[in-house]
Amino acid sequence: MNVLTLEAPAKINLHLAVGAKRPDGYHEIESVMQEIDLCDLVSVTRAPRAAGQHIAVHCSDPAVPCDRRNIVWKCAEAFFRAYGIAEYDIFIDIEKHIPSSAGLAGGSSDGAATLKALNLLFGIRADRDRLMQIGASVGADIPFCLAGGTCLCRGIGERVTPLAVPKPSWAVLVAFPGGGISTSEAYRLLDTSPAASFSSPDMLLTELRSGRLPSSLFNDFERVVLPRHPGAAALRDRMSSLGASSVRMSGSGPSVFGLFPALSDARRARETLLADGIPAWAAKPL
Repeated sequence: MNVLTLEAPAKINLHLAVGAKRPDGYHEIESVMQEIDLCDLVSVTRAPRAAGQHIAVHCSDPAVPCDRRNIVWKCAEAFFRAYGIAEYDIFIDIEKHIPSSAGLAGGSSDGAATLKALNLLFGIRADRDRLMQIGASVGADIPFCLAGGTCLCRGIGERVTPLAVPKPSWAVLVAFPGGGISTSEAYRLLDTSPAASFSSPDMLLTELRSGRLPSSLFNDFERVVLPRHPGAAALRDRMSSLGASSVRMSGSGPSVFGLFPALSDARRARETLLADGIPAWAAKPL
């Protein structure tokens, strides 16, 4: 086996509470993350013989860097360091469907898929926990992207607890208004804004365990991002008017998602947004 192609699903944050900055510069968070079936495709090719160390990356989105700045490159290097692999020649091709810099963990999911593929292509047989440790050294969302499903994430996001909840029957509409601010800037804005109480996901967890459409969604970043991104704020209102029962921003934005009782409802709302020139995707939770 020299070529392996894996799906790299997006995530949404059903709950995202941000605590104070830690001495290491990171922030404590508590988040309920949900994997959805909006996916990139990541293909990893291993050359049968290698002399030296060679990584090449290609992405269908020309705006995505294909050098050492790309998270898949960083994940590959971290994997080879972890297992003392001194010679390798790999090519990673990313077929993008998840919008970049959108709060949907597209890059992190691509990195997680890369780790999974390398684990198989090089015959390492590392378990998921070990891959999560390697992934956490590159990006805080990668451990969740390796776990998938519905998880409670703490620490900086690396402490992942899969939740024993019924598979969701509801659907998700994700829309991307473009623009936005960087994650680091969003955290800076939280640090300089009046402190808010640390929100608990307990009510949301009760709803998820019941299997009903959740309504107790929360995102700390909304209070500092939405006032600076009128497009995302307007999109929240627009999605509500199209029948979404709950609407929130994902991550530090600017993507906005709404929950619908059925996929057919999300698809109808998507058609309206597309007609308005707004990129949107109807998806099912995984």
